[in-house]
Amino acid sequence: MGNDGGSIPKRIELVKEKKKAAVQNPDIERRAVWFFCALSKNPLTAPIAACRLGKLYNQDSILEYLLDKTAYGDGDKICAHVTSMKDITKLNLAENPSFDESRDSNERSTVGSLEQEATSRYICPVSMKEMNGKHRFVYLETCGCVFSEQALKEVPGSECLTCGTAYTAENVITINPTDKKEIEAMKLAMEEKKAQAKAERKAKKAEKKANGVENGSTKRKVKDNTVELPPAKKINLAPSSATAAVVNKVKEELEARNKLQKSSAIQSIYRKKGEEKKQTYLSTGTFNRY
Repeated sequence: MGNDGGSIPKRIELVKEKKKAAVQNPDIERRAVWFFCALSKNPLTAPIAACRLGKLYNQDSILEYLLDKTAYGDGDKICAHVTSMKDITKLNLAENPSFDESRDSNERSTVGSLEQEATSRYICPVSMKEMNGKHRFVYLETCGCVFSEQALKEVPGSECLTCGTAYTAENVITINPTDKKEIEAMKLAMEEKKAQAKAERKAKKAEKKANGVENGSTKRKVKDNTVELPPAKKINLAPSSATAAVVNKVKEELEARNKLQKSSAIQSIYRKKGEEKKQTYLSTGTFNRY
């Protein structure tokens, strides 16, 4: 039946159904986590680092985040577990010989570049597989070397295949895991390791305190072990008796020499105090009215 004399509405126009959740392209998500920094969203460039949850970062972005937590808006949600540079590991990545940087930059500049398949800059040094998210990759926390998971399983051992650094199963960290159970297990392992490191720091601090490092006893021990030097002798600046005798003798010689140098005529000019003036034949017997 019609509503306005001719139009017959359909059910879809009258009944509203719940919208379906938008399905994201898995290839775009894969490229976003393997080719771009999880924090700054910029392309990954050396030096590249990873946390214990397997996320990839530009190391410079982590430094900026640690200096200013507001540098990136969602930094607290992405890497709140990163509180210092000790919480990340610098990766040692093998360059891909078939990677063309000029071609890759042109592809990224075009619209919808995330939907296009790009060549990875890095590969596994053993299996030569590209590090693009199509294969599972892991890194060793002890040295930072990166391998495909399959290559590490095919060549079992307790030493790194590249640098020979020893490692255990706990040091093998999966890069960009997708399984939720695996992610939860990695979070628990990270929290346990942080708690263990905190307990070790407290134990070391208590040991130092017991040994007297913090209460100053070490300083007292160092002071007691130092050799005390005898006090320096004071220098007497007063002249000695021998020096005084020499000075007096020289003084007397100079005075005697000065007396000899004066002639009798010059000495007659000067009169000692109290000495009477001698009369000459011109003034003898005369009266001085003054």
